[in-house]
Amino acid sequence: MADPPVDGLDRYRRDADLSHDELWLRYFELGGMSSALQLEAFLFGALRPTDHDHDVIALALNERFREMGGNHPVPYRVA
Repeated sequence: MADPPVDGLDRYRRDADLSHDELWLRYFELGGMSSALQLEAFLFGALRPTDHDHDVIALALNERFREMGGNHPVPYRVA
């Protein structure tokens, strides 16, 4: 599977109208174990998240999109 664009996760974060801290809190509440600084590095492509971390971030974003009345546009890596 091809990697998403480097700016992909951060673009979704902006579209979801979440700050980095708000996304990190949602990610942490869902069981994410990376620090807020590591999450920012994932968002900007400085670090590559594990498949698990990517999917927890995607879940946090997709839940936000559902709260906003939308769909769940962020793809997951693990089926």
